[in-house]
Amino acid sequence: MALRTSTRLFSARLSAQQPMLMAASLRAQSTLNTGEVIEDPQIGDYPNLPRWSTQARGPYGWWDPQDKRNFGETLHEEDEILGVWGPDLHSYSTWKALGQLGLFVASMAGLSFVVYNTYPDRPAVKRTYPFDGLKAELGSRDYDIRTRGARPDDSE
Repeated sequence: MALRTSTRLFSARLSAQQPMLMAASLRAQSTLNTGEVIEDPQIGDYPNLPRWSTQARGPYGWWDPQDKRNFGETLHEEDEILGVWGPDLHSYSTWKALGQLGLFVASMAGLSFVVYNTYPDRPAVKRTYPFDGLKAELGSRDYDIRTRGARPDDSE
């Protein structure tokens, strides 16, 4: 009875979380660069800044060119996400990314095909041994699973 109740509770929790998971999966990129101001009651008297990623800023004209910020500039509350070192902003579509991935896979497959078909043969003949691959000389027995011996001479 306890297992059946916990399974129902788990499925109820899962169905309650489904819309939230779906909304999170519709986001196109990992860092939102929307510029919206999100009202946060826990922020207190800290300035509530818009959500602009510092990756979108230009590379020149900053006091700190590595982090693209000026001296004394107020940091966003989520600077670890919206900073230069946060997840990258991508300006291309999903289809372009899939096309580039497909182009890479096709080029690697084409290169592998060319190398496989144009790889030269061995410059020498494989070594062979007489007397059925020297089985008797190397101590092979009739009941061995893997016979002891070298490559047999195929020409005989």
